Amino acid sequence: MFRRAALGVFALAAFLPFASACSSSDAPAPPAFDDVDVTGRTTNPDGVAYPTTDLGARARNGDTPGQRIPNFSFQGYPNSDRSQGLQIVSLADYYDPGQARHKLMYLVAAVCWCPHCQAETRAIVANSSALRDKGVVVVQTLMEGADPDRPLSLVDVDQWVSGMGTDFTVLIDSEAKRLGTVANIAGVPLNMLVDTRSMEVLDITIGQLDDVVGYADAGVSWVSTHAPRP
Repeated sequence: MFRRAALGVFALAAFLPFASACSSSDAPAPPAFDDVDVTGRTTNPDGVAYPTTDLGARARNGDTPGQRIPNFSFQGYPNSDRSQGLQIVSLADYYDPGQARHKLMYLVAAVCWCPHCQAETRAIVANSSALRDKGVVVVQTLMEGADPDRPLSLVDVDQWVSGMGTDFTVLIDSEAKRLGTVANIAGVPLNMLVDTRSMEVLDITIGQLDDVVGYADAGVSWVSTHAPRP
């Protein structure tokens, strides 16, 4: 219903702890980011409590509703603003039953070293204004760094945000420690559409999309013509 052809995908065998922080260059590797669990918000900006039933990442299948994405909390950069340092961002921040701020979340899980993730991110950046105008909020999680032989570091995250020119929220989810508990991340990039009225997962597509705007448009169209799941 929502899918667009994928141009390419990097398969990931597993997200396993790195044995050592080695680097392909002679320069010392930056330290691994200490991605500790953080306590975020349980209500949306209007004070409405986040849903707590039928949590998971099973996507909608026809008339069968998808599960609600759990209210994960991350460290990251809201709107890619690094000037305030790392902030805590919860998915509850995007829960919007009345569509006062947005209609759809486009959640993208990526790894920095993946060329398909890089290409898709550039496409999203090029269309970010158009997506916002359609009521789409883009949120990206980074799971691995620029070197597949060492763990994700804050340097990787900072260089990704500055190098890609992102203007949407970029969050840290080292080795998919949060999303990986509910979603089968067999490859990257992982694209997910979430109905922000209910936080229902509408679609999950693995691989670089050939049309990021068309993918989001299909989600917005569905939200505009269907009631939220109960």
